[in-house]
Amino acid sequence: MILSTKLHIPQTRRDDLVERAAINVLLNKGLKSKLTSLTAPGGYGKTTALSQWLQQSVIPAVWISLGPQDNDLIEFWSYTIAAINSKIPQFAETVTPYLSSLKSGAFESFISAMICELENHSDELVLVWDDYHAIDHASIHASVAYFLGYLPTHIHLYVTSRAEMPFPTARLQTTGQMVKITIQELRFQLAEGVRYFQECMGLPLSGDKIADLVNRTEGWISGLYLAAISLQRSGNYSDFIRGFSGQHRSISDYLFQEVFSLQSSEIQSFLLETSIVDRINGPLCETVTGRTNCQELLEMLEQHNLFIVSLDDQREWYRYHHLFSEFLRRLFRQRYAGQSKELHVKAARWLEEHGFLEEAVEQLFMDGQHHEASTMIEKHLQNLHVKRGVLYRWLRELPETCFTGKPGIQFLYVKVMVETNELELAQARLRLMEDKLSDQEWKPYAGNVHFLSAAVSFYRRDFRRANEYFEVFDRHTPEGSYVQMIEANSYSMYFDTLLSFFNDLHDAERFFYKWIKVWEARDNYPYVGFFYNTYSLLLYEWNRLEEAEVYAERVLRSTCMQPYALILLSASINAARICQAKGDSAKAFEWLEWVKPKIDSVDKRMFMRRIEAEKANLSLANGSFDERWLQTCGIKHTDTIPPGPIKEYLILANALMEQGEVDDALHLLEQLYQLVDKADRIWDKVKVTILQSMAFYQKGDMTNAVMKLEAALQSAEPGKYIRSFVDEGAKMAELLREYIRQRQTGANRKTASTRYARELLLLISDSMNETGSSGALITKQELKILKMIDMGLSNKQIAEQLQITAETVKSHLKSMYRKLHVNSREQALKQGKELQWL
Repeated sequence: MILSTKLHIPQTRRDDLVERAAINVLLNKGLKSKLTSLTAPGGYGKTTALSQWLQQSVIPAVWISLGPQDNDLIEFWSYTIAAINSKIPQFAETVTPYLSSLKSGAFESFISAMICELENHSDELVLVWDDYHAIDHASIHASVAYFLGYLPTHIHLYVTSRAEMPFPTARLQTTGQMVKITIQELRFQLAEGVRYFQECMGLPLSGDKIADLVNRTEGWISGLYLAAISLQRSGNYSDFIRGFSGQHRSISDYLFQEVFSLQSSEIQSFLLETSIVDRINGPLCETVTGRTNCQELLEMLEQHNLFIVSLDDQREWYRYHHLFSEFLRRLFRQRYAGQSKELHVKAARWLEEHGFLEEAVEQLFMDGQHHEASTMIEKHLQNLHVKRGVLYRWLRELPETCFTGKPGIQFLYVKVMVETNELELAQARLRLMEDKLSDQEWKPYAGNVHFLSAAVSFYRRDFRRANEYFEVFDRHTPEGSYVQMIEANSYSMYFDTLLSFFNDLHDAERFFYKWIKVWEARDNYPYVGFFYNTYSLLLYEWNRLEEAEVYAERVLRSTCMQPYALILLSASINAARICQAKGDSAKAFEWLEWVKPKIDSVDKRMFMRRIEAEKANLSLANGSFDERWLQTCGIKHTDTIPPGPIKEYLILANALMEQGEVDDALHLLEQLYQLVDKADRIWDKVKVTILQSMAFYQKGDMTNAVMKLEAALQSAEPGKYIRSFVDEGAKMAELLREYIRQRQTGANRKTASTRYARELLLLISDSMNETGSSGALITKQELKILKMIDMGLSNKQIAEQLQITAETVKSHLKSMYRKLHVNSREQALKQGKELQWL
């Protein structure tokens, strides 16, 4: 839920403010830069200076007031989208669908979509992130750095924070793209202090007395503000100023208490009781305090400038100044120790009832009511599970006792750990759950525990244990479990295929075929669809196209799998690839169009993008690539590649080569190689290295092209990869011929076999000359004939030996010549010997 109050520019009363010409000059300078930062401790007027400047500026501006609840990748960017949308209509409609890609922590595609939309908006815009120090999530900082790297020149980012920027800014500074405003510029100078006390606050202080206050506070604006309020109530200016001393914290505590103590008991109680909530309105205050005049009190506080800020134009929502709020909360804990729990619970219940679930849970955490917080989390799991960052923080803060009797929370915790690649932690928690399975309350959940254990073991590549856990799971829950299909209808793809986890495709075949046979006959068992798709892709790689098509069609015909977008998408892509390999490009495109209206998901935009990428891949194979895809794909060759799915980046590399941008393609492929090599993903490494060889070939660098092809063959031969090479067509055939030539001349003595290379070459040639054939090598009958030729037999003698006609022998010879690309018996014998058939 987007809170509109967080998107309002704080309103300032101009008659209470000092005109800050020097600050305004710097802020105006920011309109020629990407980033302007205002960094100083609390109370130095960062927010006030910025909001005052914006009131005078003609440049459109949007504002986001940040808080601890925004310390989540999706939450942070959701508010940014909402703010920009207020000035750029349809911005949210275009960009919001990309938000789901942030679930895995990968932000490049989302940021690229934002940048693309901002580039389409030609007018200048100021974007403000206020109180950025509330953000401490590393992935947010990384995404902001990426955002700044590509920010259009007409968009200007202004950031206020109590700390230095936590993302890299050195390059921006050295290129003149950043304006830094620090405590040195923000603190009041003497002239500003004089105008403030004498003109704004109406205090007849001498220049010396004002200089004393400015010096003692070191220009700290909040200190001067608080001093002015106290001086207005004081009868002796000299005594007050003489006793005014101490460090900032001491000054703030002293002044706050001086101001606080002058309020009526009613106002004091109201301030303390309502300070426990970050944002307050009349009804919420009434619930917490039990008073009926809360709206009246809020408006009175605002009128008297008692450290309260209006968050909207309707004067409905308010917050206290941060430092004042901190002071009030310290005092609240001292005076209301016995009532603290009651008031926090009241606030949490009101917030929960009105849909502010995150703030409700935070209320309970604030008072250390972990059991109540865990109960609320479990109650609203369906709504809160999408808030991954915040949810993970809560779960990590909960004592272990809070998980007792709450398996739903535990399952979700494990899933979040898996998504963040914390597999060791996930496994440790699962072991704790396994230890409880003998307890009566946990027995109904045994199947789910074993399923999650199987999944974690699989991702850790412990396939033996994964098999064991699946067997136990299947005994406990033969009908399947809802846990299997969590997020199967959302775009939560952390890898392109389950085959990425296997370095031996034969192990993969045994694993998936085993569980397909166990689950395929069961009614309403959609989980098997993931295995169908993976097995279909494996069969496709081995060029067993007819069999691959069978498993893809099982998914596409299954009614129980239709609701799950992830399963349906993979099946349609598999079906399209098979059709393309069989020479039916039109049918391949039809499958990709067919699946579009079938996708029913909140992440539909991301699914559509994946489909468009696959269509671009087909177009590249057919020589009909539309370069407009490069502008709409949402990814760039300069992206920092996330440790997850890479298929779209492989398609991008291919597209760049098609456009002649080979160096950019090689830059991208090198990043991909480093990623997959580090993760030891042979499946992906084969595909990346093949494309590297093709890129070097296109560049005319035959030495590196052959070297990369050699590496690809070495990785691929044990698993007998076929389609990864065959699908590259004529250029791959030329490279293979060059590789074989170098092997024969002794120029290349590495371990990939010539026979494997020749088999691939024959399959490519067969695919090119007779698209749609099985792609097999010569038949058994043709091999018999070849061996008889080697024995010196004539066509007539061969016919007699095999009891066939001489014409049939001639037909077999023609077929064999075509497959071997030869024109005579002598050439056929030579090929047969090189392939070690003779």
